[in-house]
Amino acid sequence: MTKQATKTTDKTMKKEKKTARKAKSTICVEMGDLSVDVSGVRDAVKKAVKAQGLDAQELKVYINTAEQAAYYTIDGQGDESFRIDLKEL
Repeated sequence: MTKQATKTTDKTMKKEKKTARKAKSTICVEMGDLSVDVSGVRDAVKKAVKAQGLDAQELKVYINTAEQAAYYTIDGQGDESFRIDLKEL
């Protein structure tokens, strides 16, 4: 292989790698007629925590498909108000 061919191949491979990195992925959970983007659930939880004036080092989100709701804990502590209705997202 000539030097020019090698350079062209290297450039092509770099472009392909850049293209692959730009691929966007979305994770959705389907519950009957409802489809929810997991990142949307995470964002809604963060917004709810901020609206409650709480500060969290660790958030855990639990999706309950039967209730079409997400429950979350803040630093290991839960409360009945720590709930997101997934039908409202």
